[in-house]
Parts: sequence; structure tokens; C-alpha cells
Amino acid sequence: RIPMTDNVKIMFEVETLVNASPATVSRAGIIYVSDTDLDWEPVLKAWVLKRADPGYQALLETFIDRWIGKCTRVDPGPCFEFLQRNTAEVMREGRVGRIS
Repeated sequence: RIPMTDNVKIMFEVETLVNASPATVSRAGIIYVSDTDLDWEPVLKAWVLKRADPGYQALLETFIDRWIGKCTRVDPGPCFEFLQRNTAEVMREGRVGRIS
């Protein structure tokens, strides 16, 4: 066991649950959501809604619309297109992981 204080949270993002036993899944509280079912947009919207100031939320939404773009199955947005064209990944990560 790793001792942690109440304000510490750990999240592991795995590519597959092939090697996970039922005991591991139940003890760790693992929830598997495929990136084809849930893309980055709901994750980012939830984060924006956690901001207390509505004016700040509106400002963030403006920046997101302009620089990150809209999320569709075909078009992930200009930010992700730029990253795909101009960078080389050292470690593969999904779009949800990048946005969070």
C-alpha cells in the first residue's frame, strides 16, 4: 500500500485491460471507457464547468473554440492536427489523455 493524504488522487490511464483480473478491477475502481465512445470534448467541458466564475468559463470556451476547435469523429480539431503533423510522439497517448 502507498500511504496518501485525503487530498491526493491518482489516475492511471491504460490502453487495455487484457491483463487485469476481476480483483484488480474491483479493488481499484477501474472504469473502462473506449476513446471511440468518449472523445476529448466532454472531458474539457466538465473541466470548464468546474470553474467558479461564469465570465472565466466564457473566456475559456472562446479560447477552446478558437485554438482547440470542435471535436468530431472525423475532425479532432486544429490543435490535434497540428500536433499530429509537426511532432513525433515518444509515448503514444490518446486525445483524451492529451486534453486532460
